[in-house]
Amino acid sequence: MFYKSIAYFVLFLSPCMLFSIDIDVQISNRKSNSSTIYCGIFKSPAGFPTDSKLRLKGSTASIDKDGKVSCKFTDLVKGKYAISLLEDLNGNGEMDSTLVGYPKEPWGVSNNAPMHTFGPPTFDEASFFLDANKIINIRLNK
Repeated sequence: MFYKSIAYFVLFLSPCMLFSIDIDVQISNRKSNSSTIYCGIFKSPAGFPTDSKLRLKGSTASIDKDGKVSCKFTDLVKGKYAISLLEDLNGNGEMDSTLVGYPKEPWGVSNNAPMHTFGPPTFDEASFFLDANKIINIRLNK
């Protein structure tokens, strides 16, 4: 039984651990210490940057003992990704926007790609290739 357990670990679990990649997202320019910052990672343009149903993973940011704000995505595989952030100031769980669609709440995407006159940054503008653990910095736009 002991040898079966070791064989299982070597054959199945250790390769998963070896190829598991993590991203630590450092967030700056937070507007309120009482808000929630939602983080989403996308593997394709579908739904990027706002459709939480189409993201690969989602999380909320945390604050460490030094006051740094970050979120983390774990157990990823090598590939192309893009990250989007929303600082939810009023606690309704969604991006509030003006009548013409301009964001009312702070937001950010990987590569700190800028907003366009008539829409958000594209997946290609915000995407990056992940092949090892990575720390990225995203500045919230106000």
